Amino acid sequence: MMSSMSALLLFLILIGIWTFIIYILKRKKNESLSMWGPIVMWKTERGKKLIGKIARKEKFWKAYADFGIVLSLVAMFATFALILWNVQLTFKISPENAPSPQMLIGLPGINPIIPVGYGILALAIAIIVHEFSHGILAMVGKIKVNALGLIFFIVPIGAFVEPDEEELEKVSRRKRSRVFAAGPTSNMILAFVCALVFSSLMMGALSPRTDGVVITGEVPDSPFDISGVKAWSAITSFNGIEINDMDDFEHATENVNPGEYYNVTVFYKGDFSNMSILGGVVVAGVIKGYPAYEAGMKAGDVLYRINGTEITNGSSFSHAMNLTATGEEINVEYYRYENGTFENHSISVVLDDKYEYYEKYDTGRNNEDFKGRGFLGLSTLPMGIKPIPVDYYPQILAHPLSSRKTLFFYIALPFAGLSPFPEALTALYDTPFPSQMFWPLANAFYWLFWLNFAIGTFNVLPAVPLDGGYIFRDGISLITKKIGKKLKEESVDRISSSITMAFSVMVLLAILAMLVIPRIRALLM
Repeated sequence: MMSSMSALLLFLILIGIWTFIIYILKRKKNESLSMWGPIVMWKTERGKKLIGKIARKEKFWKAYADFGIVLSLVAMFATFALILWNVQLTFKISPENAPSPQMLIGLPGINPIIPVGYGILALAIAIIVHEFSHGILAMVGKIKVNALGLIFFIVPIGAFVEPDEEELEKVSRRKRSRVFAAGPTSNMILAFVCALVFSSLMMGALSPRTDGVVITGEVPDSPFDISGVKAWSAITSFNGIEINDMDDFEHATENVNPGEYYNVTVFYKGDFSNMSILGGVVVAGVIKGYPAYEAGMKAGDVLYRINGTEITNGSSFSHAMNLTATGEEINVEYYRYENGTFENHSISVVLDDKYEYYEKYDTGRNNEDFKGRGFLGLSTLPMGIKPIPVDYYPQILAHPLSSRKTLFFYIALPFAGLSPFPEALTALYDTPFPSQMFWPLANAFYWLFWLNFAIGTFNVLPAVPLDGGYIFRDGISLITKKIGKKLKEESVDRISSSITMAFSVMVLLAILAMLVIPRIRALLM
């Protein structure tokens, strides 16, 4: 693979060449070329005949666009409601988990979750489909198309179709809405088709190369981490017990003796390896300002005993803590990796109140039974790892509509760091054709789905200058005219424009709120 330094050097060279090309173009007067900073727009008459030929199927395109108007209105209100819901969530999420400005910009190279290669390919196709759909419906509605064109930034990153604005304003509301709805409708339909190919034909064709459970994450400095076991390893046996599924793993690890070593077989990138790993319940995190933190405990520590009770699993930890009281001094024994080995530590800790903690930070999970109970201030994870069935991801990605949870996970795959798929994850599965072709194709189809879905749903928001803003304005205009039959056309236009502007401001403020509210909360803390 190309090193990061080589990639950076190549990028700088390309930027240098592009800057030189921009300099040359600026010196030459060419009406077909215009520039927005480093972005070049090329206008042309070519392509009009092709759009004209496609637009000949008028009945089909009119029905398609009418369906698009309905789809756009449904998506409009759903997306607007989702944005308002996200604004409400900003009052609950921690400031460090708040979205950055870059995360709200759907451009490869700026948004950190969008891969540059797949992102540019998918974005270019999405924009071309979007704009050409506008052009087709403009011609179907007998609206003149002034020009077509491409947008460049080193490589083509999009396209545009330029209908005559005066003619567009003169046609009926329905014809105009058809033109505006065509773009986002085509994006959403293409997103659905790409999702169908990605899920049913590609993810549904995967088969695990081994049985077992897959480690999706591990606590730093925990026994598995210290032993060199990496994420996306599959555990195939534990202490001589063959692991075929999660039930096998939970049975094999339900009562491990803390401080005892267990033989584990793992499968990673096509190879099996055996190792000896310390068993026990691992501290996954400690809460700053609470007893465990103040006593010096940290993530990766392996619990041994609490007040003489051996900690063999999560239940024994909960049981031991339920026997304690607020203000009680307890003895905690644990193992910590130091000087090349796990060494035993013993500390005395004065406990806080469990009810008070949950009342302050997690009211929804608070319980009257917590009153007077001791609170140590740490979270645990059996063996310090997060295991899942080996076929977990293929099943979810092949059936995204099986539940609301799987659908949200499907859409949020890039936020989980799973698109493009990590090499170690892809090595767990056999593919129907060579993996060197399969996975790039799978990634491409996923990003075609993701960016078309994002562009389609964003563009239907009821805000000018988005397509949805103009559809919304014409819809409000039609309602206003029917309600106020005696109103003049100028009054109808003024009312519909004012309402549309109000919604445009609401959308803008909602997006800004997602950025600003968490940061204001951080300053007030």
